[in-house]
Amino acid sequence: FSKKNNLFRTLMYHSIYDDKVEITQNNIWKLSLTLFKEQINFLNKNKKFYKSENLIYEAPKNGVSITFDDGNDDCYHLVAPFLFDLKIPFSIFIITNFLKEEKRGYMNEGMLKELSKNPLVSIGSHTKNHYRLTNYDSSTVSNELSESKSYLEDILGKKINMLSYPHGKYNNLIKKIAMETGYTLAFSSNFSVNTINQNKFALSRNEIWKSDKIHIFKQKLNGDWDWLKYRKL
Repeated sequence: FSKKNNLFRTLMYHSIYDDKVEITQNNIWKLSLTLFKEQINFLNKNKKFYKSENLIYEAPKNGVSITFDDGNDDCYHLVAPFLFDLKIPFSIFIITNFLKEEKRGYMNEGMLKELSKNPLVSIGSHTKNHYRLTNYDSSTVSNELSESKSYLEDILGKKINMLSYPHGKYNNLIKKIAMETGYTLAFSSNFSVNTINQNKFALSRNEIWKSDKIHIFKQKLNGDWDWLKYRKL
């Protein structure tokens, strides 16, 4: 591994499907369970796993954290059992209106409550409606951040300190509102490492896609895809 590979990375997943019982999914964000297991097993041999909220205190060298956006129900059915067996911590960022309305393909309150009781699981907000926040006024942004946070705190009975910006988009105003709302960490889609002195409301994550076979996955860990941070989303 290169020197850059020994820096802390947060990986961003979305959804997993069981390729033993389902056909191939035409969705860049939906990985096969076989590929996901291959990636995690590789990490388990070469990296140390940390909870995402550790970034408020440190950015350990050669460390990695696992995050899932949206709150798909495969996090409950497929991801959690596998990661629990390996004792690997992970975070889930919830679109709260999808949860509240029991939208098809997403977790319901019962599933989330069960997962949140496991010390390996951290829960964060992905806002109420998954709006691209940079397209909205401060009132809407404030509502999306505060109501999703309070809803999760009410049903889980614990503080919600982490936020994932929908579509990875944010600006200085959104960071300010997130801080004022009571979040302590906020994750973007900036494709890079995380350092100890990094702005805690502009944390980086590395997108993992269905096409990331193990050689590409290693490249992403090695920093070969960090040029993606310069793209316009």
